[in-house]
Amino acid sequence: MKNVLAFVAVAGLATAAQAAVTYTDAQNDLFDNGFGNLDITSVVVSHDASNLYVTVNTRSYQNWTKYMLYFRTSETVDETSSNAWNRPVTLNTNIDRYVGSWVDQGANNQQNWSYDGLQWNLDNTTSNDQSQTGSNAVTFTISRAFLGLTGNGTVFFDVATSGGGNDPGVDHLSQSGLATSGWGSPSSTGQFAAYVIPAPGAFALLGLGGLVAGRRRR
Repeated sequence: MKNVLAFVAVAGLATAAQAAVTYTDAQNDLFDNGFGNLDITSVVVSHDASNLYVTVNTRSYQNWTKYMLYFRTSETVDETSSNAWNRPVTLNTNIDRYVGSWVDQGANNQQNWSYDGLQWNLDNTTSNDQSQTGSNAVTFTISRAFLGLTGNGTVFFDVATSGGGNDPGVDHLSQSGLATSGWGSPSSTGQFAAYVIPAPGAFALLGLGGLVAGRRRR
């Protein structure tokens, strides 16, 4: 019975290690607040042993919205101030991974790009999964192997919404005010958010140690 209780407790701790973190953004901070589908309200990030999950919540929803995710991992030295779509965005932090997506296409609507120190490369080996998960929510599944975060690590990131063509980021998670003054002006990021990834099961092992120690003290 004790072993069963220990297993349940450890399983619960493993789940807790993957708990979601919510990053909020100011609302009605666009150059035109009529574009509620471009107004980020929050971004929710979680992970498991294989993937990072990023859910972008906006004030309203339109399927022509474009999403741009910028990542700087802690396990790379190859970084750039550019982005793979060459959108007019001034980055506060250099990046090495970029995810671009559009939801007005039923499949193949997410691109994962990595920077090798010289150029951006489209990663065709990862499984791309972008899906609308709520009335105003879109979730991205991003391989941890693609991000280079297979163990402990911190990923710094920003999320932006945009239109088509060569539009800038209309709203950035990292900006509490205007990111751009209009469609024809480059956008600017603020300070990137940080998400800490513990090794899968690390919390569970810590919990197991505590359970064993507790049993010995009885």
